Amino acid sequence: MKRLKLPIIRGPMPEKKSLSMDDYLKFVSFHLKHAFHGATNREWKKRLAVDVPFSIKIKC
Repeated sequence: MKRLKLPIIRGPMPEKKSLSMDDYLKFVSFHLKHAFHGATNREWKKRLAVDVPFSIKIKC
Protein backbone atom coordinates (compact mmCIF):
# COMPACT_ATOMS: atom_id res chain seq x y z
CA MET A 1 0.00 0.00 0.00
CA LYS A 2 1.31 3.43 -0.91
CA ARG A 3 1.96 5.82 1.97
CA LEU A 4 0.24 9.18 1.78
CA LYS A 5 2.15 12.37 2.40
CA LEU A 6 -0.43 14.34 4.33
CA PRO A 7 0.34 17.83 5.59
CA ILE A 8 1.31 18.21 9.23
CA ILE A 9 -0.70 20.89 10.98
CA ARG A 10 1.37 22.84 13.46
CA GLY A 11 0.11 25.36 15.93
CA PRO A 12 -3.18 25.66 17.73
CA MET A 13 -6.31 24.44 16.02
CA PRO A 14 -8.97 27.07 15.32
CA GLU A 15 -11.95 27.04 17.64
CA LYS A 16 -15.02 25.19 16.41
CA LYS A 17 -17.83 27.47 15.35
CA SER A 18 -21.32 26.28 16.12
CA LEU A 19 -24.20 27.54 14.02
CA SER A 20 -27.61 28.48 15.31
CA MET A 21 -30.57 26.82 13.61
CA ASP A 22 -31.33 30.06 11.75
CA ASP A 23 -27.77 30.26 10.42
CA TYR A 24 -27.85 26.58 9.47
CA LEU A 25 -31.14 27.05 7.61
CA LYS A 26 -29.64 30.01 5.72
CA PHE A 27 -26.58 27.89 4.83
CA VAL A 28 -28.67 24.96 3.55
CA SER A 29 -31.03 27.24 1.60
CA PHE A 30 -28.09 29.04 -0.02
CA HIS A 31 -26.47 25.73 -0.94
CA LEU A 32 -29.65 24.31 -2.47
CA LYS A 33 -30.30 27.53 -4.36
CA HIS A 34 -26.83 27.81 -5.91
CA ALA A 35 -25.52 24.24 -6.09
CA PHE A 36 -28.33 22.51 -7.98
CA HIS A 37 -30.11 23.37 -11.19
CA GLY A 38 -33.52 21.71 -11.12
CA ALA A 39 -34.04 21.20 -14.85
CA THR A 40 -30.54 19.83 -15.36
CA ASN A 41 -30.92 17.52 -12.39
CA ARG A 42 -34.21 16.11 -13.72
CA GLU A 43 -32.64 15.59 -17.16
CA TRP A 44 -29.70 13.65 -15.66
CA LYS A 45 -32.07 11.45 -13.66
CA LYS A 46 -33.96 10.60 -16.86
CA ARG A 47 -30.71 9.72 -18.64
CA LEU A 48 -29.52 7.48 -15.81
CA ALA A 49 -32.79 5.58 -15.49
CA VAL A 50 -33.01 2.09 -17.00
CA ASP A 51 -35.63 1.98 -19.72
CA VAL A 52 -34.98 -1.55 -21.04
CA PRO A 53 -36.66 -4.51 -19.33
CA PHE A 54 -34.28 -7.24 -18.22
CA SER A 55 -34.30 -10.53 -16.35
CA ILE A 56 -31.68 -12.64 -14.63
CA LYS A 57 -31.46 -16.28 -15.68
CA ILE A 58 -29.91 -18.65 -13.18
CA LYS A 59 -28.27 -21.82 -14.47
CA CYS A 60 -28.56 -24.77 -12.12
